[in-house]
Amino acid sequence: MSIENRIRHVRAYTLRGGGADYHDQDAGHWIDDHIATPMSVYPEYRQSRQSFGLNVLGTLVVEIEADDGTVGFAVTTAGELGAFIVEKHLARFVEGARVTDIEKIWDQMYKSTLFYGRKGVVLNAISAVDLALYDLLGKIRQEPVYALLGGPVRDELTMYATGARPDVAKKLGFIGGKMPLHHGPAEGEEGLRKNLEMIRDMREKVGDESGSCWTAGCPLTSNTPPGWRTARRSTTSNGSKRHSLRMTTGATPSSRSRSRPRCW
Repeated sequence: MSIENRIRHVRAYTLRGGGADYHDQDAGHWIDDHIATPMSVYPEYRQSRQSFGLNVLGTLVVEIEADDGTVGFAVTTAGELGAFIVEKHLARFVEGARVTDIEKIWDQMYKSTLFYGRKGVVLNAISAVDLALYDLLGKIRQEPVYALLGGPVRDELTMYATGARPDVAKKLGFIGGKMPLHHGPAEGEEGLRKNLEMIRDMREKVGDESGSCWTAGCPLTSNTPPGWRTARRSTTSNGSKRHSLRMTTGATPSSRSRSRPRCW
């Protein structure tokens, strides 16, 4: 690879149905089946997350082409809004730049969008461009991206699966599963009781050798029923094994033993 390889063109496309926007699924998919969210305080939006527009954006695909014809690509959740940002704003920092100018390009994209960005769709769009640049450089150098970042530090990755069936995740070889709960604090003690029944049923299916984490994506407030606050502080324990129930949306790890998967 010549250090003079430069970027010829940036293209952005949108897709519907699955893809990077994993909430954009057909009716009946588990990811849209009565999962607790901050919108669960409104009964009309409890049953389906698509009902309040969680899948409205869709998938953004970014392609970056070098002057030798090599193309790097990446995907994210951003849809038409992200495509507009990439082609009308961010492309100016990419086209004509060297394929190795990844850090400089990221800095320019981030600082130039501070007025309307810093989070949400804008950062998603920036991330797609950034990932496509790494994909492009890896293809030109014929190296995996982890080599571009300094090389591997382990031979394999330990993974858990997020989904409605931790028992299936166990059969597929994952060390554990994270299952979203159906009921939030707005549903009171009855909602908490139903969640605990779900947890108990799944624990019986997966056994005590499989790690587990349960999430209810709802923030606790001063109006949260007392039982929910107790549940947040406690876990169902079996000896040294701990199975966590997390109620907040903040980026804090759930209680876990060292042998358990990290759940966020």
